[in-house]
Order: sequence, then C-alpha cells, then structure tokens
Amino acid sequence: MSEALELETRQLLRAAERNATDWEQILSNIAILSNNTSTHDTSRELIIRTLDKQTEIPEKYQNLLNELIKAVGLIPYLADPKDFSEEMLYQAHAAPGLDGRRFHSLQLIVYRQAMEGRNIVLSATTSVGKSMVIDAVVASGKFRRIVIIVPTIALIDETRKRLAARFSETHSIITHASQKSAPGARAIYILTQERVLSRDDLQEIDWFVVDEFYKLDIRADLAGGADRAVDLNLAFHKLASSGAKFYLIGPHVDGVMGIAGRYQHVFIPSQFSTVALDIEHFDLPHRGGERVEKLTEIVSENRGPTLIYCQSPKKCAEVAQFLIESEKRAFTEATDNAVSWLEREFPDDWIVTEALKRGIGIHHGNVPRSLQQYMIRAFSDGILSIIICTSTLIEGINTVSENVIVYDRRVKTSNIDYFSFRNVAGRAGRMGEWFIGKVFVLEQPPEPTDMLVEVAVEAQPDDTPMSLLLGLPEEDLSEESRGRVENETSFLDLDIQTIRENRHIDVESQYHVADRIRRDMVYRNLLNWSHIPNAAELNCVCEIVFGEMGGDRILKGYQIFSGGQLSAVITSIRLSKTLRGFLENRVVNRRDDQSPSDAIDQGLKFLRNYLCFTFPRQLSAIQAIHRDVEAREGRKSSADYQKFIAMTEAMFMDPNVFILDEFGIPFSLGTKLLPNPSSDDTLQDAIDRIRQLGADSLEKLHPFELEIFQSVMPSLPRG
Repeated sequence: MSEALELETRQLLRAAERNATDWEQILSNIAILSNNTSTHDTSRELIIRTLDKQTEIPEKYQNLLNELIKAVGLIPYLADPKDFSEEMLYQAHAAPGLDGRRFHSLQLIVYRQAMEGRNIVLSATTSVGKSMVIDAVVASGKFRRIVIIVPTIALIDETRKRLAARFSETHSIITHASQKSAPGARAIYILTQERVLSRDDLQEIDWFVVDEFYKLDIRADLAGGADRAVDLNLAFHKLASSGAKFYLIGPHVDGVMGIAGRYQHVFIPSQFSTVALDIEHFDLPHRGGERVEKLTEIVSENRGPTLIYCQSPKKCAEVAQFLIESEKRAFTEATDNAVSWLEREFPDDWIVTEALKRGIGIHHGNVPRSLQQYMIRAFSDGILSIIICTSTLIEGINTVSENVIVYDRRVKTSNIDYFSFRNVAGRAGRMGEWFIGKVFVLEQPPEPTDMLVEVAVEAQPDDTPMSLLLGLPEEDLSEESRGRVENETSFLDLDIQTIRENRHIDVESQYHVADRIRRDMVYRNLLNWSHIPNAAELNCVCEIVFGEMGGDRILKGYQIFSGGQLSAVITSIRLSKTLRGFLENRVVNRRDDQSPSDAIDQGLKFLRNYLCFTFPRQLSAIQAIHRDVEAREGRKSSADYQKFIAMTEAMFMDPNVFILDEFGIPFSLGTKLLPNPSSDDTLQDAIDRIRQLGADSLEKLHPFELEIFQSVMPSLPRG
C-alpha cells in the first residue's frame, strides 16, 4: 500500500504538468504516508518535492500543505503564522538569540538536549543544519568556554567568520596558537585536532563540538590519514575526560561504538533532510573517454552552481582541461583581477589560472588557503559557476550548490566507500536555496553498507595504533594496551617520555635514529646545534631524516632522492625571495612526464605538507632523541632546534604574514601590508597595524589585492 502511494506520488510530481485533481491526490497520498512511522521520512522528502512546485498548487490546498509541513517538522518552510496556534508553534521553534530564525523539529530536539547538559552524538544528513544548533547554544550563554574541533583550516576560517559576525562582542574567538584568552572569560576556540593537542589552556572547557565525528574511526582512515585520526581521538579524550559536555556531529551513520562505557550520551541517528536529491547513475567505465563526454554534456545542460568531485589534484587539473577544451568556454571578465594577479604571482601555465579565466574554480589541498577562500567566496557570489574539488571542499565547507557531479569513485588511490559516497552526494541542494539537489554519478557507485564508527581512544581494540596509546596518560591505558606499549618500547634505550613526545615517529625509526647518534660521533656532533644550522649541520639532519625516518619513502614523491638533495631544496626555499621563485625552479626541474601545472601543485604540496608540517615534527624528534642519548651517557646536549623549527613552520617568512594566509590574506599581500615586521609583534599587533593603514598604502595594491583586503578585514579578530 505505502509503496504504491509513494510511486504514484512520485510519478505525478515528475509529470510535465498537473491539474487540481492531481494535486489533491498528491497531498492526500503524502498525508497518509506522514501518519505512518515507517514512511515519515519519505513523506517529508515528497513534501520538499512538492514545495519545489508550490506556485502550481491551487489556493484551496495551501492550508493542507501547511499542515503537512508542520506534521513532518519542516517549520522553517512555513510562511508567516495565520492564527494563534501557529504563532505558538513558531515561538516553540524559535532559535534563541538568532534573529528570528526557526528550528525544524530535529534541531529543536538536539538544542533542548544540549541545554539539559547531555552529551550528544547527532548523525544526520548533510543538509539538516547541524551548525545552527551550535550558534543557538553559544547564544544561550549556558557555556562560557567552548571548543569547536573542525577537520581543516579552511573550515576554521568559515566557522570563525560565522561566529565572529554574531559573537565577537561577547566572546574571544580563538583560532591560532598565538591567540590567548583571559582565564574564565567567555571564549570560543575553533581548532583542528592538532591545535587542540598543542594548547595548554583548555582545562576549563564547558562544552565542545567535534565536526565530522566519523573521522574518529581509525579503521576506515577517514580523517585524511592515520595520524590525523589518532590526533582527533586524543583531542576528544583530552576534552571529554576533563568533564566537558560534547556535541559530536556528522553525516548519517548506523552506530557509534567505544564511548558508551565511559560517557553517557544520547545517540540521535536521523534521516531528516531539508532537501531532496535526484541521483542519476551512469555506470561509465573508469578508463576511456565516455566519462569526459558525459561530464561536458551534464555541465552544458545544468547551468546552476555545480561542484565536480575528483579524487586528487591531478585529476582536478585533467577535468579542468577537459572542460576548457571540450566546451570551448568563453573568457569571463568577472575574474579578470584575480587572473591578472595570479599571472603575476605564480608561474605560467598553472591550471588554476587558466580555469579561472573561464569562470571555473579549483579547490584542493595544494591551492594556497587564501585562494581557496577566494574560490568559495566567488562561487557563493555567482562569479564562478563551477568548482572542481577534492574532499577538502566536499567534507565540511558549507558551499551552496545545486548540482554535484561525482566524477571519480575514489579518494586518492582507493575506492570511496558507500558512506563517503553519500557524504559527497549530500552536498547537492541547500535549505532556502534549492529544494532539490541534483547528483550525477559517472561511475558505478559503491555498494550500500552499514557504517559503524568506533572511537578507538576509549575502546582501545588490539589494532589501536601505537601512536595513539603513546599519546595517552598511563592511567588511561587498558591493561592490554599497557602491555603493548611495554612490549613495543622495551627494546629502545630511550626514556619513555622521549618516545611519547615523538609518538608521530614510529618506534622503530626512533630506535634507528638513537642508534645512529650513539655509534657515529660525527653525526652526534653535527646534530648538537642551537642556531640556524650551517650547511653541514642541515645536511646531517636531512641525512638522518632520509635514511632513518622513512624520508626516502615520503620524499620520492617530491622528486627528492637523498638527504643532501632535501637540504638543498630547504636552503633554496629559505633564500628564495618569493613563492614564485621557488615554484619556477620546480617547473624548470620537473620530470619529462610532468606538466608545468603538476610541478606547481607538487611544489605547493611540498611546502604545506612536508616543510611546514612533517619536517618540523622530524626535527623535534631528532632533538629529543639527541638530548636523551647524551643524557644517558653523562653529557649535556646543546641541541635546541626550536628557532629553526618555527622558521620552517612559517616557510621562512614572518610568522604573522604566514598566519594571515589562514584568514584569507596571501603571503605576498601580507608582506606588503606588514613591510617592517617586528619579532615582538603578536598576531593581534600585526592585525591592528594593518587596520591603521592609510589610503595611500591601499592605493598601491593590485585591484585583486584591494578586493581581498576589503573582503577579509571586517572578519579579522579585534583586540
């Protein structure tokens, strides 16, 4: 019975046109479905599809439609209240402190649970509006100090802008290590998991949020790498074990394991959605030209804002080139300033520049953060009609898109699972923008499977990574985990604290580094520095990294095949006056089978992923091991790499200029805005100096730089 009613309703809604009798039948069918628990979600989706054609519905059926909207909890879709009962309903769903915005029924349930002080795991569809609950909880004033853990720096910036617009007068908004909050003052920390672990001022947190909580699951390696999943587990443990209440939010999963034993929580799984999806499958082969042909056909027929998901930056470049050539897309004047600036700041033939000329954005992890933000801004403003992206955009950024094209069914080199596929598809449509999102899946989709998220830090199963166990206090280890740690570390002649400090470096590598230092006096002496290393000292560090810490495996992807070559590349970056200079060198020395654009992307990836992140960790580990070895042999180590580590983390530029890129100000613009940086300046000092710039300074900026300046300045932190 229910299946027949659903099928009939869908057919009527898909028809070319409908008469009054058809509308009576549609609404009657939906009413029956909405009164059945098993078809309640189906009825909600059909109501959304009905709302997409609301202007066709005869006036005499509008009241019935309103009653159905109320029945399925889509309160924000109602018009102004017509009577006292509706006014009471609106008041009951009002989101406190959010300027008249209304909750739908699921948001109201979650908000009330949070206000009652419960731990919550909300597992719901992408379009459900999970972040609105955060805003309402902050506005309530119930919690003074709040942490929001997000998976990417891009999402830090988006969340910061949203919350700063509403709460900057009442809360300190903190996103970076250089920012501090007065003890006890109202504060919102918006941090990645790595930044949570690096801070020592999070002891008095009342409430914390983990966005995309499924990334706690180490088995599925969904966090962007095993290290990131481990860090997210440790960040969760750090805050939850302090007594702070939590709100874990993410896409729909079937269950959460590992936290019930220690924390009482409410698990709210829901298929509630505020948009409907039309998903079209084409089942095209991975190889051959059929996918390209279908892609260009879909793009030409669907002119609404479109996200195209690809597995990697290289694939993004290929797809962009296909669209440029096959569609013969016309140049657009709307991006002229951006293109002019990119042509000045980056080497020729970068696909990002070529695509922008034609109104196509590219967003992936290798694109500088300030440019990523421009792409999102331009897409939201309608300047760009297409963004070709990897999971860096799909997972977390609240872009508004009518269409999603799933070009690949892979993440990096492995197939995406059904859960990740649903997450990608869920980016189509947006409440208040498009009732129906369109999803086009070019390859055969993954088979449907259940998704159970296991929080390893609490469950500590047998396959828990050693780096996670080493990051936990001894008292928080299970008996089995304690035994594993002892077995794994007992053969190392190093203090357990040293091993724990270096948990991101596998135990075997730590053993090899320590052994090399003990038996090679030349290396031991060359590692004993506390200044900017000279050529021999840097060579020594890089040889250790390459030979003993897996550098050969990591660095070959960047065409670096020895410690000496790594040292030379790092030195060239330190001496290079501009980012373009370093990238042009990468283009000149690229492989024969590598395009200039690929060489630029590879150079940018090396800077962000290796120089600013992995290499500092390796330096820190070598320093700690050198100190430990020397102490055990009765000598005092002078190894102190902190100054050089700070320099590499900031890509050898002024730290505040480097940080400003996170806020949307490119490095070259930051250098112009802060021409004479002071080593004593805090980030806030630097921002305050920029605010005081006169019109004469701004007149010298490139038009695109002025556009960025005017866009970014209102949202920068205020002292």
